[in-house]
Amino acid sequence: MMDDTHLVLYEDMVTERHLIWQRRQNNEPGPWTTNPVLSKIKMTNMFRVLDPGSQFVFQLASDDPVDTITRLVFYRITNRPETWYAMRNMLHGRWPGARDFTASHTSLLFNLRQYRDQGNQIFSGAYVIIPEPGTTNDKVDGTFRVVRQFVEEKAEAFLEAKTQKEKFGVLKSTLGLGPFLSMQILTDWNYLQPEEPDLSFVVAGPGARRGVKALDPDRNPEEVILHLAEEMWMDHPVVQIHGRGLTPMDVQNTMCEFGKYVREINGPRKTTPYRAAHPGTQPKPIVPIWW
Repeated sequence: MMDDTHLVLYEDMVTERHLIWQRRQNNEPGPWTTNPVLSKIKMTNMFRVLDPGSQFVFQLASDDPVDTITRLVFYRITNRPETWYAMRNMLHGRWPGARDFTASHTSLLFNLRQYRDQGNQIFSGAYVIIPEPGTTNDKVDGTFRVVRQFVEEKAEAFLEAKTQKEKFGVLKSTLGLGPFLSMQILTDWNYLQPEEPDLSFVVAGPGARRGVKALDPDRNPEEVILHLAEEMWMDHPVVQIHGRGLTPMDVQNTMCEFGKYVREINGPRKTTPYRAAHPGTQPKPIVPIWW
C-alpha cells in the first residue's frame, strides 16, 4: 500500500522540479525555487528527454539503422558528448558508424587512446559502467569489444525484434550491457523513431527501485511506475510538454530522483545553493518527431 505522505511529497517534488525547468525556459532570473531540497541538490529533469545528455542523442540519428543503434550503444557507455565531439574531429567532421567500431585495427580506437593519454576524460562519472565485468582490461578497449560483439552478433536481431521487451532482451543479452544500460539505450532508440513506439514497457534501475521503496515497499517497482504514469501523470495539468504527460520511463526517472530527495530530507547533507551546470538562456528542447 502506498505511503500517502510520501506520495504527496513525490508529486510536489516532480511538479516543482518541472516548474523550475519552465522558469528557466522563460528566462526568469534565479533562484528558480524556494524548495529547500531542490534549491540545493542536483536533480535531472522530470522528462528524461529534456536533459542535455538525452538532447545530444538526436545528433546521432543515421539513415542506416545499424549505425544508429551502434552509436547509441557506445554513447550510453561513454555517456559523454565531449567524447563524441572529439571522435567527430578524429573522423574529419563525421560521426562514427558501425565500421569504425568493428574494424580489426580501427584508427578510431588508436586515436581515442591517444586522446585519453593526453589527459582527456572518455567516460562520464554520472554512473559507473564496466564494459567487461570481472576483468581489469583497458576500459576503452573493452568498450570497443562490447560494441563489436553487439554489431556482429546482436544488431540484426535488435532491428528485427517486434516488441520493446524483445529489443530490450537482445540488448541485455550482450555481455557488458546490463538491464539499466539496456533500458537507457532502448529509450534513446525510441526517441529517434519516426512513429510513436509502445512506451508501456519499462525496467526500473537501482535508483528507481530505491525511490519506489519509499512509496510502496511491497509492490513490484515496474507495477508502481506504470500505475503512477497512468493515474497521476498522463493528464497532469502542470507536468506536461506539448500536452504530453510523463511516460513510464520518465516516471522511472523521477523515482530515481525521489530516492535522493527523501534521503536529503531525512539526513540533509547539502548546505550550499545548487549552481546550474548550464547557466544562461536555455535552448528550446528537441523532442521526438512523433510528439
